[in-house]
Amino acid sequence: MTSQNIPKTHFFTEEDLHIFELQQIFTACSVWHDKGMNKQIATFDLFVREFPKNRNFLLFGGTEEIIENIKKWNYSEKEVNNLLEFGIISENFARYLRNFKFTGDIHALPEGTIFFPNEPVVRIVAPLLEGNLLTMFLLNAATSNTIFLSKVIRSVIAAKNRAVITGAAMRAHSFESAFKYGRASYIAGALGANTIPSFVAKEAMRETANLFPNMMDFMVDTYNFKIGVENAIKVALELKEDGNSIKGITIDSGDLCERAFTARKMLNDAGLKDVEITLASNLDEYKIDSLIKQNVPANKFILVTEAITVADDPRLEIVYKLSEVRYKDRIIPKAKLTEGKQSLPGRKQVFRKYENGKMIKDIIGLEDEKLGEPLLIKMIDEGEIIYDLPSLDQIKKYVENQIKTLPENLKSITEKQDYNVEISNKIMNALDSFRESVVR
Repeated sequence: MTSQNIPKTHFFTEEDLHIFELQQIFTACSVWHDKGMNKQIATFDLFVREFPKNRNFLLFGGTEEIIENIKKWNYSEKEVNNLLEFGIISENFARYLRNFKFTGDIHALPEGTIFFPNEPVVRIVAPLLEGNLLTMFLLNAATSNTIFLSKVIRSVIAAKNRAVITGAAMRAHSFESAFKYGRASYIAGALGANTIPSFVAKEAMRETANLFPNMMDFMVDTYNFKIGVENAIKVALELKEDGNSIKGITIDSGDLCERAFTARKMLNDAGLKDVEITLASNLDEYKIDSLIKQNVPANKFILVTEAITVADDPRLEIVYKLSEVRYKDRIIPKAKLTEGKQSLPGRKQVFRKYENGKMIKDIIGLEDEKLGEPLLIKMIDEGEIIYDLPSLDQIKKYVENQIKTLPENLKSITEKQDYNVEISNKIMNALDSFRESVVR
């Protein structure tokens, strides 16, 4: 990338999406195209090699973004001319890009599906050039959505049926990150963004509560915690005379557990047992887990900086690898043999086995094997969408059902637990044959 092809705006637009790619990808595709290799049908797998720390499972995110964008993927005249100007494609390949339309097949995990290391989450079978041109987009779309969804679900699990609130776009790394985080939060089961008004006096609380009875949540520790709680109680009791109340109070500093117990007692003693307590102060799944283990009397937890930046481990080692090439009657398996970066050959499927409603084992096998419930669903056939993309509420319900199948030990927030993922004999035999063919 040079100063000439850096977007002039600070905001990423759809116009930027199609050429937001490594220059060598375009150059390689141009060479392959000009050498007549555009008829070769390739299989690519998108998978995660290693999980972030303390993650016993991940939820796949990005299915909708991937399917919707690939459906309409094309290159404008301006984009093609830019590539020509940079000298990284040929005129012949430029003509190909001007008429580009994805014609391949895509199998993917439904959004919100639980998965484990080295399991394909997306499988693309398409002409070699088409599959390559989607590299950066696929990696980015899957990475961001999966990281956010898998982060928030940990707090939802840690909260043990108490409400988790997300928001604070001001702490996100970008507006796009904030939107994706908000979407992931909703389908993970968190409540929507929460904006808490900060008041300087009891009078301000009173006036606002009169305007919005039964809706207000007061920050009580802006100046003095106990005085703040006392002021909230006075306003709540005044409203109670008219049959109204306040919704709750929020504690955002100090020893949250100790202050929650103190506030709960003060509220209960005042006859305000229905007034809720919300805790904030840069919470994440670890802090929520600790608070729950102390039986904290809180109703809600707010996630801000620690969650939206995935501060404990923001990395996701996601890769996109070629696993097979077919040309005429030849089937050529492909794999990477480098230690620590190995990939598997063939057109694969992920199979899951259950016992008493809980997942007990996954098997990575070839697509024609029958080894359990197949997880990869065909969503695009010869360039056309054949899968009904679910609504956000449907994805949310799907995630809820996925978590019900998760063994309890895998829900641990702090302890690393193993899950059995096997590789079928057919794939292992194919890998051995491939290894022998390249080391002769």
